[in-house]
Amino acid sequence: MRVLMVCPSYPPQDATCGVGDYTRCLAEELVRQGEDVVVLTSDRYRGSTEGPVRIMPTFRRWTWGAAMRLAKLSTSPRADVIHFQYTPELYGRGMGMVLAPLLLRIQARHAAVVVTFHTLIGGGFRSKLMAPYLLAAAHHSIAANEEVTALIHHRLPMLRRRVSEIPIGANIPVVSVTPGASKDTLRASLKLPLKGPIMVHFGLIYPGKGLETLLEALASIRRVHPEARLVVVGDTRAENRLYRETLLDLAARLDVTPAIIWTGSRTGEEVSRFLQAADIFVVPYDGGVSIRRGSLLAGLAQGLPVVSTYPVVPSAYLRDGDNISLVPARNSHALAERIVSLLAQPDDALCLGKAAAALAERFTWPVIARETRDLYDRLLRR
Repeated sequence: MRVLMVCPSYPPQDATCGVGDYTRCLAEELVRQGEDVVVLTSDRYRGSTEGPVRIMPTFRRWTWGAAMRLAKLSTSPRADVIHFQYTPELYGRGMGMVLAPLLLRIQARHAAVVVTFHTLIGGGFRSKLMAPYLLAAAHHSIAANEEVTALIHHRLPMLRRRVSEIPIGANIPVVSVTPGASKDTLRASLKLPLKGPIMVHFGLIYPGKGLETLLEALASIRRVHPEARLVVVGDTRAENRLYRETLLDLAARLDVTPAIIWTGSRTGEEVSRFLQAADIFVVPYDGGVSIRRGSLLAGLAQGLPVVSTYPVVPSAYLRDGDNISLVPARNSHALAERIVSLLAQPDDALCLGKAAAALAERFTWPVIARETRDLYDRLLRR
């Protein structure tokens, strides 16, 4: 089947975007499974337009005119599925996203219109109006995480039958380490310390990731393990560089600056190696852990023991003490205690890591793409 995927932030672009990375991984896997995929994105796209996934950098602003043009593109050549990726801020304040699903249902009646909700509503009143409208306008919607599913079931129960939950996957590959190579060998190749425990944090650096809590916990951990190190793997967007400076200032006040390694932006393969070189993966989100967090899924996939914070919405996937270890958010004392406990009980940490890797099998791209294709097939048979 021919799938027209719509995502303004498809990579590479000037700014890193988790939704864009998700779309790339899904589109590439759909092609591997035999589908024909074309991605419509913004004219800020910076990559090749040719390849297994064809890219059409088409729109600067998502206006009414853009919606009309999208309707024409969906019929020549004919698309079987038109699949939008959605967050409240992804399409700006243009009205194109308001018009597009309904217009497509009128002008491209042969096609199934699908919307994936990565976030249901934002801070503004406009997004609260958009969510029920899009859920009603699309033939079917996908909730990319448990929070979106819970919000729809709670606030829009009349539309719950029009929604399926298909979680996101990790956009970081699991790189195979040379057979027989020790963790010390891997650390040496990355110029990491050979002595002492290493904790790793991965993801874009911005407020809400719990990095302040993690730095405070590091200071406490080093009283028990003076050689402990924290590796922070991830990029910083331009708008968050001042925030990163506040983290550096906090590290200096806590006297942990020498114990922190900031890697900056790295390739997926490099990220995998940094994670595998660590003892514990720590992501103490201020807003609680969630399967919508691609950074969490990266840690699970590498088979690391993961320490995070209690979720706001109870998770059917994450089980404290089984495949993840959870502490209260913004509590550096509890975080430090849990990490020190895991370092003192390597067998427990190993079991936690094995269970994390087993859970990660649920979030692989072949599984996600198969579930997405099954949904497409059901809609096209309607």
